[in-house]
Amino acid sequence: MTQPLPKIPAQEALKRLAKGGIESSQERDQLLAAILASDKLKARDVMWMLFRPDRALRDAGVKLLGTMRTLETVDVFLSECKGKPDAALRGAASVLLGLGIPGIEGRLGELLGAKDEGTRSTVRQLVLGAPPSPALEPLLWQLAGMGSTRDRLAVLERLSGFALSARSLPRWQQLARDRDRAVAAKAITTLAEKAPEQSVDLIVDELPRAAYATQQHLIGALTRVAAGQGPELADRILPLMAAGDAGTRSAVLKILLGMGDRRELVKRYLVFSKTLAGWARDRALDSMKEFGEDLVEPALELLADPDEDVRATALVVAGSFDDARIVPATIGLLKDHDWWLRVTAADTLGRLKDPRAVPALIGALGDQEARWAAVEALGRIGDPQALPALGQLLKDPAPEVRIEVLLALRNFRHSGILPALHKVAATDADRFVRGRALEIAEEVARRDKAEIPDADRLRAGAMQVQAGEGEPRINSLLVATRNKGASDFHLAVTKPPIVRLASQLLTVVGEPFTADASAGMLREILSEEQWQRLETERQLDFCHYIPRAGRYRANVFLDQRGYNAVFRVIPEKPPTITEIGLPPHLAEVADYHQGLVLVCGPAGSGKTTTLAALVNLFNETKHLHVITLEDPVEFVHPFKNCLINQREVGSDSRSFARALRAALREDPDVIVIGDLRDNESVSLALTAAETGHIVFGTLNSTNAAKAVDRLISSFSIQEQPQVRAALSESLKFIIAQKLLPIPEERRQVACFEVLKGTFSVANLIRDEKTYQIPSAMQLGRAQGMQTFDDALKGLHEKRLISAESAYLYADNKADFESLVSTEFLESRTLL
Repeated sequence: MTQPLPKIPAQEALKRLAKGGIESSQERDQLLAAILASDKLKARDVMWMLFRPDRALRDAGVKLLGTMRTLETVDVFLSECKGKPDAALRGAASVLLGLGIPGIEGRLGELLGAKDEGTRSTVRQLVLGAPPSPALEPLLWQLAGMGSTRDRLAVLERLSGFALSARSLPRWQQLARDRDRAVAAKAITTLAEKAPEQSVDLIVDELPRAAYATQQHLIGALTRVAAGQGPELADRILPLMAAGDAGTRSAVLKILLGMGDRRELVKRYLVFSKTLAGWARDRALDSMKEFGEDLVEPALELLADPDEDVRATALVVAGSFDDARIVPATIGLLKDHDWWLRVTAADTLGRLKDPRAVPALIGALGDQEARWAAVEALGRIGDPQALPALGQLLKDPAPEVRIEVLLALRNFRHSGILPALHKVAATDADRFVRGRALEIAEEVARRDKAEIPDADRLRAGAMQVQAGEGEPRINSLLVATRNKGASDFHLAVTKPPIVRLASQLLTVVGEPFTADASAGMLREILSEEQWQRLETERQLDFCHYIPRAGRYRANVFLDQRGYNAVFRVIPEKPPTITEIGLPPHLAEVADYHQGLVLVCGPAGSGKTTTLAALVNLFNETKHLHVITLEDPVEFVHPFKNCLINQREVGSDSRSFARALRAALREDPDVIVIGDLRDNESVSLALTAAETGHIVFGTLNSTNAAKAVDRLISSFSIQEQPQVRAALSESLKFIIAQKLLPIPEERRQVACFEVLKGTFSVANLIRDEKTYQIPSAMQLGRAQGMQTFDDALKGLHEKRLISAESAYLYADNKADFESLVSTEFLESRTLL
């Protein structure tokens, strides 16, 4: 039997236990008993015991430290912690925090701010390693603002285990606005789970920015809140329906669709949408279709709302459904005092094709402001009872009205349509009306498998223009060029007349021009000032107008043989974006209030025509002040809705830059710059785009990405960062274009590349990564972007170009190989 050890001092017992090598548990227990019996020990003497693997030693240490509940014990503990493994540290931390030392939280808080990194790290380990305790929460909140993202997230994970209180809720809400997105996401997710009602504004603000996983948490929280708040919450989240991100709109719809009382919700939705800009309203209303038939009744109620904007919005929504209930209420709007509502009502009735609307639409033909829409609507309905009223309009003195009626008549299935079209094609005084009547007659004849009497004679006379007596000699040549359907006339010394038809130059039968004849013909159409400028500068740009035969852009230049000239035939009416083949979604530019739109392409690719179509879009849909700066003025825009001032550089202003600087003081909404020729013009254009104007300009560039590089690289290295920043913030669209000749059909087809100034594209421009723009365009198809290859595929699908033409003009020909024959590919290989 082991003999009891003699009684030894406590300090001696401590040394022997610390040294180790105890032979038996009895010896250990006797040494511990000596230590526990002492009242003269301090924390530094026994703290090491907490970190030993022997349970008895640790228990004795706990008992001893329980009598030493002072802040000195905390400092000793931290000193002892250095170099200890995590597992030992966690256990010891649990003991220390369980002692209930008065003021320990404050002391640990002070040490978290210590200069010594080792001390701060040890305290952090202590706090994070300890079991959950309310006493730890203040320390954890202190740690929440310190360290790396990973460190802070670990702290927030611990804090999320505590119940939210009146003190912690504001702290979580503050973290939800933290600059660190990961920290903010953790905070907003916690609020969504534990306090959604008190954090609605924060959750709604974060919803568009949140990643998908976080967004799902937020959707769930707002859906729960909606059950209690209903329409009030709807008012808070409805603005998100105008978001550019489809994911955000989808998220909001999930929340809205979970609410009760959809009738009230839809009414609020419609009233809200009237506050949005056009493009945002269209986007929000398109998303509303998720409500399905629940939209119809509330929309019909709002058609009688005293606010005309609400009525208009309700009509747009109601009109998107093929529902017979809509017709009576919409017919009533044909007499609304607001002209736009009358036009929209007529358009809606035409789309619904309900015969009940015909009498009211016939009555609307007397409305000068809504007549166009009523004619079109009657044409879409195609009810024979409208034919007598439409026939009377074929006598209207305005050619535009007669053409609109012709377009409507082609939709009718009636035996009298073809004879009426034949009569107009043969007898109308306006050649454009005659030509349009013939085109429509041919379309109707093909549809009805009928014949047009004297078709060749009508075709020869329908578009014929005659040069007047005593006019300059060149006028007859230009008129003949227009009649032939050619785009350009070349007056070249020692050559006969030459015209460009589609992409080909064709020689016209005639005598070669001598140098004297060429100079004499040009002298007849130039003013004294223009002739003097030509003599001095040896070249001249101007626009030549022939009454009843349109405008012609001209360039005269001198070579070794004499004066030569090229005349471009300008269509007499500004084109529409549909007529030139621009993607329809580009119409959204008319809803922008500021920004830069660039049109680029090689010389002769139709940039001026595209600019004219965009200006015409504003003229038809907006009430704005448009200033164009051109050299020379080509398309003349008639007054429709916009005030358009067209200034010609050279005659109305000395330079583009000078005219642009003046334009900024002329209260413009839209500024069109025919050519961004120099850095000063580009700088002024960017300034205008940043200060509340829509600016359109052209560049000579083969594609959209190169247009960005060319614009930036034209500035010095020192200026380029500022230009990049300005361009990234202002750019809305770059439209690059080519004209594809189709020789066998003697025509050309426009092919458009579209780059949209999205957030990601702006970052690429700002960060000097423009080489990634082509990839961004491919990824941005859903946002309205398209490459030239995308456009080629679209043109081929519409059968506007052949597969072989698409292949020849494609950048990545491998994508088009499946469309063409093996024989064609083999023939290309041989070449």
